[in-house]
Amino acid sequence: IYQRKGIWWCDYSVDGVRRRESCETKIREEALAYLHRKQGRLASGELLTPDRVSVRDLLKLLLEDYERRHVAQQYIANLKIKSILIPKLGDVKATKLSSARVKEYIEARLKAVQPGTINRELGLLRRAFQLGYDHDPPLVARVPHFPKLTENEPRKGFLKPEVYQKLLFELPEELRLLFVVAYHVGLRKGALLRIKWTQVDVSAKTIWMDGKRSNRKPEPVAVPIYGDMEKFIAMQPQTSEYLFARGSKPIRDFRESWDLACHRAGVPDLLFHDLQIGRAHV
Repeated sequence: IYQRKGIWWCDYSVDGVRRRESCETKIREEALAYLHRKQGRLASGELLTPDRVSVRDLLKLLLEDYERRHVAQQYIANLKIKSILIPKLGDVKATKLSSARVKEYIEARLKAVQPGTINRELGLLRRAFQLGYDHDPPLVARVPHFPKLTENEPRKGFLKPEVYQKLLFELPEELRLLFVVAYHVGLRKGALLRIKWTQVDVSAKTIWMDGKRSNRKPEPVAVPIYGDMEKFIAMQPQTSEYLFARGSKPIRDFRESWDLACHRAGVPDLLFHDLQIGRAHV
């Protein structure tokens, strides 16, 4: 052990790799005890990871992973991490993020947001710790347990008309018809994205489905065109053979645009899948 600016540090090796880290004390006896605990863990075969790694370090590792893989939710994850997770937990040492500390975080957040929002935040923490655990050499010795909270509405109900209108115009133009149709008929996303213009019969006020089946039940043979659907279908540019497209290419993924619009509309926990569930309750 040795001192640096009044703080005791320890110097030791793991498998021939030299490590130096702070004992976080100004008392020599406490520093020796810290080093002895390290030696005992090493002798027992326990995985030793750097105690200096913080939750902030792991979250930055997660953002780097998302950027490298071009993950669709990268923008939302970046917002949550930089505005919420790092300010509240960033300075906590990864080894000291206990169940009690996670519980404190959850209780504090429940005063401000819904359980679904907290579940997304805990999911980011869980992924960050998993990346740290899989790192070579490992940055953490374990992935803490992050509970999954029971989520509230809207998963048991449906959007109120005023919220529907607000969210509709927060979405980019190329997604508005998709949202209108999903809101009115509650089809699965995969079934919606397969619809072609040849299946749309405006005169009969019907969209004829292709008859493909999901794992659970068959899709309806036809779905009615009603409410806002007809108006938005008439406004939709026919730049692709598919009804829902960006230019000439069919829409395949829109999670980032959806999440941003939901945040602006005040329903940050709403999933596109909720439109299908909600329609079943109307």
